Amino acid sequence: MSELHKVGTTDEIRQNNTLAAVINGKHVAVFQLEGGFIATSGKCPHARGPLHKGEINGVMLSCPWHGWSYDLKTGVCEEDPNIVLERFPVEVQGDEIFVRL
Repeated sequence: MSELHKVGTTDEIRQNNTLAAVINGKHVAVFQLEGGFIATSGKCPHARGPLHKGEINGVMLSCPWHGWSYDLKTGVCEEDPNIVLERFPVEVQGDEIFVRL
């Protein structure tokens, strides 16, 4: 059964454009995108790079280690479409951001 976990506030993400959290041992990154929020695995599936430190260009997120790119809307990797970045549901309650794991 999945549970909601608070990862931060809307003010925090607007200051940095990203949040990083560890929930039950799982690294999670939350990004602001097109007026909403998207949560993904915090580690790149390619080489485990810290995705919260990656660069966002439009809807594409580039890993800071090797530059592999992921579509934040679908999770699909641009370099290898067989690799899909794990994504998690996000809920906003007031100014608090929660991720469902």
